[in-house]
Order: sequence, then structure tokens, then C-alpha cells
Amino acid sequence: MTVKLFGASVAMGVLLAACATSGTPSTGKVAARDAAIVAAINSPDRPAKDREQDAKRKPADVMRFSGVMPGQKVIDMFSAGGWYAELLSRVVGPKGQVYAQNPPVVLQRFGDKAIKERLADNRLPNVVRWDKPLNDMELPANYFDGAMINLVFHDFYWITQDVDDVLADLRKSLKKGAWIVVVDHAAPAGTRDSFAKDVKGQHRIDEDFAKERLAHAGFVLVDESMIERNTADDRTQAFFSPAMQGKETDKFILRYRNP
Repeated sequence: MTVKLFGASVAMGVLLAACATSGTPSTGKVAARDAAIVAAINSPDRPAKDREQDAKRKPADVMRFSGVMPGQKVIDMFSAGGWYAELLSRVVGPKGQVYAQNPPVVLQRFGDKAIKERLADNRLPNVVRWDKPLNDMELPANYFDGAMINLVFHDFYWITQDVDDVLADLRKSLKKGAWIVVVDHAAPAGTRDSFAKDVKGQHRIDEDFAKERLAHAGFVLVDESMIERNTADDRTQAFFSPAMQGKETDKFILRYRNP
């Protein structure tokens, strides 16, 4: 028997195998997760413009690495137009939930057309639009099973003077054992937060500095992925600069656990 899950057919047995969302997943739960990820990426309801980014963003690999599972509650921090929020919503399914969080200052500067269109007519009923400042997100305590911070951790540093406060609030909103995945453009080693604070600059962050601040927040590094590494990148140019046209930045991917 199959059911429709946000526009994709998924076996009922697969959904029932994914009831629990914490601890080391069983083989059945991993199979359920993988099926949900494939269904999410291949959904006919997914915008064509989103699909065009799959080759470089590798969402299947990133989500498998993350720990997201059907039925989970997840926050997509600084969600922008909601590219990952949509994929996550399809993976967690109708029993799960995704908060698409965006700082109002960013929406005021760049507009909210993309996220508004993505969520129009309740097309993603398990996604909550959450327009809250980074330092006052008003998140429910002990609520989320996971957090995605995709290509935006560097942005935190030009939006707020107190990123440690942001991470502390995020941690309070996460359940024990929750996963946190950080993907970002790597800056040259030793540059600390200088690249990140330059809003008109390179839009990158020093990987070791990012690890330092996440550890300071109390998160435990579990694993690192090489799937978006590019050793040919000298890490000095913004991803949108003419020098990077046709090339990919060197990106680090880190998975943490909330102890």
C-alpha cells in the first residue's frame, strides 16, 4: 500500500518504520529516511528552479549526513527563500514540522517574495514561517530534533554582535541528542570572523573559528563531511564573484549533537 506524501508516493511500511526520531537509527529507519529523501528531491511539486541547484548543493548527501528523519521537528535557520525548508518538510512528512526562520532585517533588505511564494496556499502545511530576529527568536524550549544552518553561519556575524547568544538560544530549543548541521563557505585559515563580518566582502568563515564557537555553545562535534570540499579554491573570493563563475567554493560540512 502507498500513500501520497507532499506529492510523492511512499510505501506505508516505510512511513511506519520511522516512528522514533532519536538514538541510533535501525536499518528499517535508515531505509525509511533514505526513501523519504529520494521522494522529497524527486517530488513533482518541487519548483524547477530548486532542482537546478541539486547538482552543486548535493541535498541527498547533506540530508543523509545530517540525521534528519521522518516525523522530526526541525528548524531551518536563516531560511531565506526556503530552499532547504521545502526539502526538509517533505522528508519529515506530515507528522513532522519545519520552522523556516528568517531575521526580519534581512527580509526588509532583500524582500520576502521567495518565501511567501513557496508557502502560498498552504502548499507546505508542516512549515511554519518564523520571522524572528536572531537574538530574539522566541523558540519553544526542548522542541526541535534537529537544526540546519546551511551557508548562513557567516551571515550571523554581520547581522548581530552576539552570535554566542544566538547559539545559546538555539541550544535551549533543541532536545537532548538533537543534530545540528553547519555548511558554509570556508575562509582562509586564521581569519577568524573577519571575513564573515564584512557584509560586502567574501561571505565566508574560518572553519576553525566556526568549530570554536559551536563548541563554546556546548555542541559536540560528531562528524565532518568532504562532499562539498574543493581544494582548488583559494578561499578568498565570494561565491558570486566573477572569479568564481563556473567554480565551486570549498565548503565544510559539520554535524554536531546537542548533549
